[in-house]
Amino acid sequence: MDDAAVRAVGRLTTRWAARAVTGERGTVLTAAGVWPLLALLADGAGGQARAELAEALGIPAGSAARAARDLLRALAGVRGLEAATGLWTRAGLPLEEPWRARLPEGARGVLSGDAETDAGTLDAWASERTGGLIERMPVAVRRDTLLVLASALALRLKWIRPFSPWCPELTGGPWAGREVSGLYRETALLDRVRVARTPAGPVTLLEVVGDTGVDVHLVLGEPGAAPGEVLAGGIAAATRTIPATGASLLPEGSRGPASRSAPSRRARGNPG
Repeated sequence: MDDAAVRAVGRLTTRWAARAVTGERGTVLTAAGVWPLLALLADGAGGQARAELAEALGIPAGSAARAARDLLRALAGVRGLEAATGLWTRAGLPLEEPWRARLPEGARGVLSGDAETDAGTLDAWASERTGGLIERMPVAVRRDTLLVLASALALRLKWIRPFSPWCPELTGGPWAGREVSGLYRETALLDRVRVARTPAGPVTLLEVVGDTGVDVHLVLGEPGAAPGEVLAGGIAAATRTIPATGASLLPEGSRGPASRSAPSRRARGNPG
C-alpha cells in the first residue's frame, strides 16, 4: 500500500497515544483500526467535516477511500491477524450510491430498528471477526440509532524464542516489595535492545520477534516520565521516525531506562 498512508496511520497512532495514555488505567489502542473508518467517512463527507477528517487522517479526502481499502487488504495479508471494518446504517437511511459503491466489500450492514435484534447482530459480528476474543460489541444500540462504526483487530502469535518464568525481587518502583510474576530470556543479539532520545527523555525499546512476521516492541521510559509521551517517543523510534542506538553501539557504562552497557568477559582455555 501507499507509504504515505502507512506514515499517516503511524502519526495518528502517535498523536492518539500521547493524549489517551495517562497512566491512571490501562488501555489498548491502534490507529490501524480507526483510520480506515475515518477515511471512509472523509470520502463521503463535505464542507468543514470533510476538511477536519482529512486533517485527522493526514491525507487528502479524495484519496481516502482507496487508501482505506488498501490498508484493509494489507492487514488481511498479515498471518495471525484478523481485521475487520463494519459500518451499519438504519434501514431506510438514504445513502449516496457513489459513496456506498466505494465501501469495502462486506463492510456495510443494516440496522433493523429493533434494539435487541441489532445488538445481537453486532455481538455476533464482534465474536466472529475476533475469533471469540470479543464476545459483545461495546456499544448500546437504540431504536433511533442511525449509524454504527466498528473496527476489530485480533492478533495471535508465538515468540520465535520463548520466555521463561521468573519471580524477581523488586526494590524500586510501584511494585517494590510485592510478589510478582515475570518473564525473562537471553539472547546474543544485543541490538534487539535500543535506546532513543525523545522529548520525554531516554526510552529503551526491546524488539521481540514473533513467528508470523509481526514484531512486538516493548517500551520503557524513565521513572516519572508521562506515559503518553513515553509511548509516543517509543512509536517514533520503532517506526524509525527518530534515531535509536543499538545496545552493541552504546558506550560502556551508558544507560537507558532499565538497561546498562557493560563489557562481556568470557573465559578461554587452551585446547587439550
